[in-house]
Amino acid sequence: MHDGKTLRAWLAGGAALVLAAIAPGVQAGSFPVTVQDDRGIAVTIEQQPKHVAALWMAAADLLVALDQPVLGITTYEGRRPVYLDDAVADAIDLGDITAPNLELMSTLDIDLTAGMTHYNAPYAEEIEKFGGFVTFDGFDLDTSLSAIERLGAALGAAEQAKALNADFLALADELAAQAPAEPHSVVFIWSFQDTLYGYQDNILTAQLIGKLGTRNPLGFNEDAETPDNAFVVLEAEDLLALDPDVILMHISHGGAAKYNPAYERLTAYKSGRIYSVGHQYSQPSGPIARELVLREAAHLIYPETFPAPDMPDLARATPVEFAR
Repeated sequence: MHDGKTLRAWLAGGAALVLAAIAPGVQAGSFPVTVQDDRGIAVTIEQQPKHVAALWMAAADLLVALDQPVLGITTYEGRRPVYLDDAVADAIDLGDITAPNLELMSTLDIDLTAGMTHYNAPYAEEIEKFGGFVTFDGFDLDTSLSAIERLGAALGAAEQAKALNADFLALADELAAQAPAEPHSVVFIWSFQDTLYGYQDNILTAQLIGKLGTRNPLGFNEDAETPDNAFVVLEAEDLLALDPDVILMHISHGGAAKYNPAYERLTAYKSGRIYSVGHQYSQPSGPIARELVLREAAHLIYPETFPAPDMPDLARATPVEFAR
């Protein structure tokens, strides 16, 4: 079950075989179903949705994991989620995640739109004209697991979604048991326009990394009103004070990270363990994304213990290149 090939099977379109092994299929008469989304709205879906627009990356991810078609997908900085590989190659480009192309959506035959509450709830009235509409966020582990389960129910795959969640938690426990007893300190950073945002343990990405028995020197933010506010703006001197063993960095807009001579004093810099990671780290709520993050982070942090996962090359972590 956890041999690292499950993802490749999904990406190759073999999800039906995987899911058949872990959960029963959708039975006739499963609809209508009512789910409460993260707006707190109870949404009733009358029939099995066949044409689903994914405005939230995790929605496209779950559709691929369930071997269901993705009608349309939003992009981030003009790019599709490369970790999903060819599985979303034929999906219609619905524009940027922060501002989907509603005019284009109005021309499509959409049964259900699955959005991200943070970005898409303001457009609810317009989107609901196209068909059913549910929104979720999943900024931390508990809410992301719940979101996948509820979205799975909306897609007619409640039991499969529950099984995917259970399987992932079992994998996390399995990898944690295999990790070396001496924990490494790891910081995850989102680099946006030369500003470094260090994730605290409230946020899903940091929680996934923490599942490997690592230590996040930024800790947990008790005062954060919501998990997505649990970050610290890091200057060079802050990084030097933290001096983590490993730094995982998602660089927004791609390209190179801003260089600072002080970085050369960092333990992670000296050991070549500052990595540029894929977009799945910034939105890891989907079943495929969260497993890739967990497996690849395990390999990057403990390379002698965990092998590199089977994944598309364009989504793999690479050593950070600094713009000097």
